[in-house]
Amino acid sequence: MRKILAFFLLFLSATAAWAQDAPKIGLVLGGGGAKGFAHVGVLQVLEEHRIPVHMVAGTSMGAVVGSLYASGRDANGIALVAQEIDWATIFNDAIPRERQPFRRKRDQRDILISYRVSFDDKGLVLPKGVLRGQDLFLTLAETLANARTVDDFDRLATPFRAVATDIVTGEGVVMGQGDIATAVFASMAVPGGLPPVERDGRLLVDGMIANNVPVDVARSMGADVVIVVDVSAPLRKRENINSFLAVIDQMQLLLGRETVDRQLQSLSGRDVLVKPDIDDLGATDFDKADLGIARGRAAALAVIDRLKPLALSPQDWAAFVAARAARAPHSKPTLDFVKIDNRSDTPTEQIAALVTARAGQRLDAPRMTEDLRNIYALGSFRAVRYGIGPAPGSPAGAEGVTILALGDPSSANFIQFGLGIATDFDRQSDLRIGLAYTDRNVLGTGAEWRSDLRIGSDLLAETSLYKQWGHHFLEFGPGWSRVDTNIYEDGTALAEVRNERLGVRLEGGQLFGNWGELRLGLNYAAVGLETKIGQPAFPDNQLQDAQWSLMFTADTLDRVHFPTRGAYGRVRVTDHMRALGGDFTYAVVDGTLLKPFTFGLTTVTLSSEFGFTSEGDGRSMGDFRLGGFLNLSGLQPNQLLGRHRLMGRAIIYRRLSYPAPIVDFPLYLGGSLEMGNAWMSLDDIGFDALRPAGSLFISTETPLGPVTMAAGLARGGGALYLVVGRLF
Repeated sequence: MRKILAFFLLFLSATAAWAQDAPKIGLVLGGGGAKGFAHVGVLQVLEEHRIPVHMVAGTSMGAVVGSLYASGRDANGIALVAQEIDWATIFNDAIPRERQPFRRKRDQRDILISYRVSFDDKGLVLPKGVLRGQDLFLTLAETLANARTVDDFDRLATPFRAVATDIVTGEGVVMGQGDIATAVFASMAVPGGLPPVERDGRLLVDGMIANNVPVDVARSMGADVVIVVDVSAPLRKRENINSFLAVIDQMQLLLGRETVDRQLQSLSGRDVLVKPDIDDLGATDFDKADLGIARGRAAALAVIDRLKPLALSPQDWAAFVAARAARAPHSKPTLDFVKIDNRSDTPTEQIAALVTARAGQRLDAPRMTEDLRNIYALGSFRAVRYGIGPAPGSPAGAEGVTILALGDPSSANFIQFGLGIATDFDRQSDLRIGLAYTDRNVLGTGAEWRSDLRIGSDLLAETSLYKQWGHHFLEFGPGWSRVDTNIYEDGTALAEVRNERLGVRLEGGQLFGNWGELRLGLNYAAVGLETKIGQPAFPDNQLQDAQWSLMFTADTLDRVHFPTRGAYGRVRVTDHMRALGGDFTYAVVDGTLLKPFTFGLTTVTLSSEFGFTSEGDGRSMGDFRLGGFLNLSGLQPNQLLGRHRLMGRAIIYRRLSYPAPIVDFPLYLGGSLEMGNAWMSLDDIGFDALRPAGSLFISTETPLGPVTMAAGLARGGGALYLVVGRLF
């Protein structure tokens, strides 16, 4: 027993002596966007060679990697996080279409593009950053969920500091307390790219401006030796500054360069500088995590002889790892409360209905992320975030979740533009320019006022008020349109006329979540007919059209342009009647169905359309048309006219590039097989009367919508097409 006690005392004295003599090692991780993946590779080498890290100071991407390490993850765990994150979407603030309200989905099925010009009572509203960082913050918050319960960063598994810049004063701000997710988000908020982060009364942006390689911060934390990982790019040489893009790039490189040089010059002989090769790694190459990690490993191994003197023995390393694991925050808090801090025009009860967290439950970070994404999808928020901890007015010691919903002034009043161009390079060209204004809370009533204007081959001007109560809605408004069409009587085409309509509509119905809508409508219009070709179809060119309609629509497509999943379907019955002085008596039943099937980068979309018109009095104004790209490609646009229509398509397209983060302009190569026809009489309909057609196309998505070049071939014709705008 005495021998065991003596050995134990000897072990304690040796450990104490080692603790006094062993240097405290600080790891400094610099900013550089996606180049910062190299930090993970450096950490892997340090762990493989038993080199301890007693504290971490990071800027921007260095703060991201540093916070994950400080929260208790090892290097391989951080690498797994980097590989699992969907970097192609994390920087995309667009609300996924599957989450959008059904009314906003309807907007997209026109020629309008998603970009909005917004304004308030003070004038034009400009964003504070190209991106909002909504999904980026939620990803950080979920990944760092356990560490968010620790207010003092010195009590993490590894003490940590994040560095940001005060955009008002230009001063560096070192963050070691509070919410770690907010600190990291502020440290990486690139000016102009992401909006400034308000924290402790200061507006903070990326720390690269003030201190991109925070050596002094690590020393202030007590580091005796620092290991510095610098992923900043070298300045361009004079001969390479040969364009305005090169000038902008050089300006960005110069930001904070003097501070970086001063920090690196402060390194002593014991310190180690790791400089990864980043020649073909850009700041936005987040899809190259594996390459960045490999470059970090290579750079650390290149200076391993300088790092080895800092290594621990196997026994000391095991003790270090165990102590670090013991300090790591693991437990998820039990929520004493769930509060909503609503700073938007959206009713608080509408937000609360989407929150599944309840007091008395443990925090479920992935579920909270899902809830906040659903709230953000309502479309009226600049950001929706949550904090963990006490809230003002809560009992002492209470810990819960506070959801902060920041209203977006650009979502209240906005203008959208649209462009549609189609030509067959021969006889047919179609140009449409669209403009829409939306006020989502007109006069504070909660009703939406929307006005649409279309000019080009056809003209449209309409306005409406839309009010929703729970799952029910009502819409009312006048409209005017002018469309060239063909008029038939007893199955014979009499003339091409210009159809001008001035009318009013009243519609209401039921919403099914955000995926479906049942709409019942009553429409009355004065119709003016001007004969363009042939004899006048009617003795009186001033007619009245009274109609009722019932339509069911289901829409779960992930995208309007080149969808990859979900489905779209619509069935409508329209009855033109004598009531209210109507001059037409016929009914139309029509519908459409579209379903994509995706295999990797290849998608096959099957779609079909049908339309049938009753005889009535033999006159109609709703004839179906076929011809043009994807509507029996190869035929002239609207070459086939009839009172009945059947159309089927199989469209295949392959994306030629993988999704890219931040900037993504996909290119598609595809083709179609089509079968359909239009008939004047039900007796003529038959599968043997269907006409085949097909096409080949190449298309890219741009801010103005898809731009497509295509060649079509059909029995009796062929054509080349240029199409700008929606295809499906």
